[in-house]
Amino acid sequence: MEGQFCYCGKVGKTTTSWTDSNPGRRFIGCENYGKAGACGYFEWVDPPMCARSRVVIPGLIRSNGRLEAQLKRQNKMKQLLGLALITSWVLWFCVLAWVLLYK
Repeated sequence: MEGQFCYCGKVGKTTTSWTDSNPGRRFIGCENYGKAGACGYFEWVDPPMCARSRVVIPGLIRSNGRLEAQLKRQNKMKQLLGLALITSWVLWFCVLAWVLLYK
């Protein structure tokens, strides 16, 4: 399907739909879609999805988004805890050095 021409005579743009009714389904559309002079060309690249996949895939996408957000929060917490650990070591070393030097 790559290289499919639209009614304008230009190579159509392949895009992926992320709507709940067609999640992950690719289509070819006019390069000028949404602009003045668009020809309105539209053709699905992928076959229609079964009803079950139209229900399951959006849920998986939402779940993946939640997991990515959770991972981002955990990585931030890991950075903060690492910084706190290093700071406590430096502080402990300074206290130890002060005690040994001014004993």
